Amino acid sequence: MRRIAAIVGLALFAVFTEWAYRSFLRPIDPLQPQVLALAEHFNQSGIQVRPYAVRHGYRHSQVTAAAGFEIIGYPLGVSVDLCPSEVEATGQLAAISASPNLTHPHRNGRLVMYLPMWGDDTKELAGRIEGVFASFRSGT
Repeated sequence: MRRIAAIVGLALFAVFTEWAYRSFLRPIDPLQPQVLALAEHFNQSGIQVRPYAVRHGYRHSQVTAAAGFEIIGYPLGVSVDLCPSEVEATGQLAAISASPNLTHPHRNGRLVMYLPMWGDDTKELAGRIEGVFASFRSGT
Protein backbone atom coordinates (compact mmCIF):
# COMPACT_ATOMS: atom_id res chain seq x y z
CA MET A 1 0.00 0.00 0.00
CA ARG A 2 2.87 2.37 0.79
CA ARG A 3 4.40 1.70 -2.60
CA ILE A 4 1.19 2.60 -4.40
CA ALA A 5 0.85 5.78 -2.34
CA ALA A 6 4.48 6.69 -3.12
CA ILE A 7 3.98 6.07 -6.85
CA VAL A 8 0.79 8.12 -6.91
CA GLY A 9 2.53 10.87 -4.94
CA LEU A 10 5.47 10.94 -7.34
CA ALA A 11 3.15 11.01 -10.34
CA LEU A 12 1.19 13.94 -8.89
CA PHE A 13 4.43 15.74 -8.07
CA ALA A 14 5.69 15.25 -11.65
CA VAL A 15 2.44 16.56 -13.17
CA PHE A 16 2.41 19.57 -10.83
CA THR A 17 6.08 20.32 -11.52
CA GLU A 18 5.57 20.24 -15.29
CA TRP A 19 2.49 22.48 -15.03
CA ALA A 20 4.32 24.96 -12.77
CA TYR A 21 7.29 25.07 -15.13
CA ARG A 22 5.16 25.65 -18.25
CA SER A 23 2.93 28.20 -16.50
CA PHE A 24 5.41 30.23 -14.47
CA LEU A 25 9.08 29.31 -14.90
CA ARG A 26 9.66 28.62 -18.60
CA PRO A 27 11.11 31.63 -20.41
CA ILE A 28 8.76 33.50 -22.71
CA ASP A 29 9.28 32.38 -26.30
CA PRO A 30 10.58 35.23 -28.49
CA LEU A 31 8.52 36.70 -31.32
CA GLN A 32 8.76 34.43 -34.35
CA PRO A 33 9.40 35.69 -37.92
CA GLN A 34 5.87 34.66 -39.02
CA VAL A 35 4.34 36.75 -36.24
CA LEU A 36 6.53 39.75 -37.09
CA ALA A 37 5.54 39.41 -40.76
CA LEU A 38 1.86 39.30 -39.73
CA ALA A 39 2.31 42.46 -37.64
CA GLU A 40 3.90 44.20 -40.64
CA HIS A 41 0.97 43.04 -42.80
CA PHE A 42 -1.47 44.57 -40.29
CA ASN A 43 0.49 47.84 -40.30
CA GLN A 44 0.56 47.96 -44.12
CA SER A 45 -3.19 47.28 -44.18
CA GLY A 46 -3.98 50.31 -42.03
CA ILE A 47 -4.36 48.66 -38.62
CA GLN A 48 -1.40 49.88 -36.58
CA VAL A 49 -0.24 47.19 -34.15
CA ARG A 50 2.69 46.60 -31.85
CA PRO A 51 3.55 42.91 -31.36
CA TYR A 52 4.77 41.52 -28.04
CA ALA A 53 5.65 38.05 -26.82
CA VAL A 54 3.25 36.30 -24.43
CA ARG A 55 3.85 33.44 -22.01
CA HIS A 56 1.76 30.40 -22.83
CA GLY A 57 1.18 27.23 -20.86
CA TYR A 58 1.02 24.85 -23.81
CA ARG A 59 3.55 22.16 -24.67
CA HIS A 60 5.73 23.13 -27.62
CA SER A 61 4.19 20.23 -29.52
CA GLN A 62 0.91 22.21 -29.40
CA VAL A 63 1.98 25.88 -29.56
CA THR A 64 5.47 26.98 -30.57
CA ALA A 65 5.06 30.60 -29.46
CA ALA A 66 2.30 33.03 -28.52
CA ALA A 67 2.06 36.74 -29.20
CA GLY A 68 -0.24 39.65 -28.64
CA PHE A 69 -0.82 42.65 -30.86
CA GLU A 70 -1.56 45.94 -29.18
CA ILE A 71 -3.76 47.97 -31.50
CA ILE A 72 -2.52 51.54 -31.30
CA GLY A 73 -5.30 53.74 -29.89
CA TYR A 74 -7.64 50.85 -29.07
CA PRO A 75 -8.11 49.25 -25.64
CA LEU A 76 -8.47 45.62 -26.82
CA GLY A 77 -5.75 43.45 -28.30
CA VAL A 78 -5.34 40.55 -30.68
CA SER A 79 -3.85 37.19 -29.68
CA VAL A 80 -1.89 34.97 -32.07
CA ASP A 81 -0.57 31.45 -31.51
CA LEU A 82 2.05 29.90 -33.78
CA CYS A 83 1.61 26.13 -33.92
CA PRO A 84 4.25 23.63 -35.08
CA SER A 85 2.00 22.29 -37.87
CA GLU A 86 -1.30 22.97 -39.58
CA VAL A 87 -2.76 19.89 -37.89
CA GLU A 88 -1.89 21.31 -34.47
CA ALA A 89 -3.25 24.71 -35.55
CA THR A 90 -6.58 23.07 -36.41
CA GLY A 91 -6.65 21.48 -32.95
CA GLN A 92 -5.76 24.80 -31.30
CA LEU A 93 -8.55 26.51 -33.27
CA ALA A 94 -11.04 23.93 -32.01
CA ALA A 95 -9.89 24.42 -28.41
CA ILE A 96 -10.13 28.21 -28.66
CA SER A 97 -13.56 28.02 -30.33
CA ALA A 98 -14.90 26.25 -27.23
CA SER A 99 -14.23 29.31 -25.03
CA PRO A 100 -16.90 32.03 -24.90
CA ASN A 101 -14.29 34.68 -23.99
CA LEU A 102 -11.98 34.04 -26.96
CA THR A 103 -14.01 35.41 -29.82
CA HIS A 104 -13.50 35.47 -33.60
CA PRO A 105 -11.02 32.56 -33.80
CA HIS A 106 -9.44 31.99 -37.21
CA ARG A 107 -6.63 29.87 -38.60
CA ASN A 108 -4.25 30.88 -41.38
CA GLY A 109 -1.70 28.15 -42.00
CA ARG A 110 0.11 27.53 -38.72
CA LEU A 111 -1.17 30.78 -37.17
CA VAL A 112 -4.29 30.91 -35.00
CA MET A 113 -5.74 34.34 -34.21
CA TYR A 114 -8.47 35.22 -31.72
CA LEU A 115 -9.82 38.33 -30.05
CA PRO A 116 -10.01 37.87 -26.27
CA MET A 117 -12.93 39.58 -24.53
CA TRP A 118 -14.17 41.39 -27.65
CA GLY A 119 -17.92 42.02 -27.43
CA ASP A 120 -20.72 42.55 -29.90
CA ASP A 121 -20.02 46.29 -30.05
CA THR A 122 -16.66 45.65 -31.77
CA LYS A 123 -17.97 43.94 -34.92
CA GLU A 124 -16.72 46.57 -37.38
CA LEU A 125 -13.08 46.50 -36.27
CA ALA A 126 -13.22 42.75 -35.67
CA GLY A 127 -14.34 42.28 -39.27
CA ARG A 128 -11.46 44.40 -40.56
CA ILE A 129 -8.98 42.43 -38.44
CA GLU A 130 -10.40 39.11 -39.67
CA GLY A 131 -10.07 40.29 -43.28
CA VAL A 132 -6.47 41.39 -42.86
CA PHE A 133 -5.60 38.12 -41.11
CA ALA A 134 -7.27 36.08 -43.87
CA SER A 135 -5.33 37.99 -46.57
CA PHE A 136 -1.95 37.31 -44.92
CA ARG A 137 0.34 34.92 -46.78
CA SER A 138 3.24 33.53 -44.81
CA GLY A 139 6.34 32.23 -46.54
CA THR A 140 6.39 29.18 -44.23
